[in-house]
Amino acid sequence: MTRRPFPLTVPAVLTAYILDFHWDVERLHALDLPTVELPVADLAHHLDLPFWAYDDRPFQVTPRQVAADPVTYRAQYERTLAADLRHPIDTVRRPDNRITILDGVHRLLRAELEHRPTVAVRLLDWADLDRIAVPD
Repeated sequence: MTRRPFPLTVPAVLTAYILDFHWDVERLHALDLPTVELPVADLAHHLDLPFWAYDDRPFQVTPRQVAADPVTYRAQYERTLAADLRHPIDTVRRPDNRITILDGVHRLLRAELEHRPTVAVRLLDWADLDRIAVPD
């Protein structure tokens, strides 16, 4: 399958986390994937990365910046508080065995804010990425 390239320029700090092709979150959610409980601490490094937009510009703010200043980053903070932890975080296991988040950073931040020790995670294997890819 030819994959459509990711539509935005990704900052260097995020290239090891964001897939380099366009993928569909609905396809991801439709997959029957194994779910495991992982320590929040195992994924917490994601909270120091500028995944989120601010002033309509992508990749401007980290989840921890949002938590530290909920007034300035009100929209992202409200989205975090509304995140439903009954839904597992969607991740991918990379060839080097690292687990990175595809969908669910708001849920991870909420879990951390609530001092939860673990969070439910669905694991997509790297070899199955074509299952979520948007064809070119």
